[in-house]
Amino acid sequence: MSNESDQFVKERPAWLIPAAVAVGVTLFSALFGYYYFGPTPSEILGLDPRASDSSEKVDMMIGDERFLIPANFTRYPLQRVGGTQDEIDLHALLPELAPYTADRQAAFENNKQNAIVVHIKVHRAEGLMPASRRLDDIYARHLLSRSPESGAAGLDLYRFADGSGYKDQELYVADQSDGQPLLLLCFKHSDVIFSPNCTRTFHLTDTVAVTYRYKRAQLENWQSTDQSIIALVRSFITEPLPDEEATEETE
Repeated sequence: MSNESDQFVKERPAWLIPAAVAVGVTLFSALFGYYYFGPTPSEILGLDPRASDSSEKVDMMIGDERFLIPANFTRYPLQRVGGTQDEIDLHALLPELAPYTADRQAAFENNKQNAIVVHIKVHRAEGLMPASRRLDDIYARHLLSRSPESGAAGLDLYRFADGSGYKDQELYVADQSDGQPLLLLCFKHSDVIFSPNCTRTFHLTDTVAVTYRYKRAQLENWQSTDQSIIALVRSFITEPLPDEEATEETE
């Protein structure tokens, strides 16, 4: 017997290489298709806007208030799980604040200057300064003048200085019966800002605030829009659930 190791030739199956190529192509195609057409991680987690036409109500707590909000007013799937939330994002169509339906999809997705969609964020009011303080302590330092001009639909118009961080915006102000001014920050038309918005933030209760925005083209109806949004959000507030201890005492 030879002391040298025998040499063996191992013959591979003829189908092995074509099979490996086919698996590689299939895997690459799957990854390619998922990358371009599959859901993103944020979509899977419910972090991307996705409208719902369901009228089922979402039960949640924001601040000290309990809300029952129909799902077709909500924008994000993750927020539809309910429970305690820091905020919830809503949308509706002006002027009657109609909720989402499939046949209104185009209007909800429209971002043109004359769009009638309004975006509403109900959120915790922690850290939010009253409107009067924001006007005096923040915005006043950046104004061209403390004397207002006559603005749209009875609003006072304040212009910001060119060098300020608000130079692309204008401030519209109205007095209110509660002593807190209504403040609307509106972007100006420009080559960069082709579809400007107006935004207002205010306290709804001691622990809950509301921020809404709509297209500047809708500014003429600011008063009726403001009243309708406040009425809509308040209509979602309901009685809080009884505590577990109170429930046990009654049993």
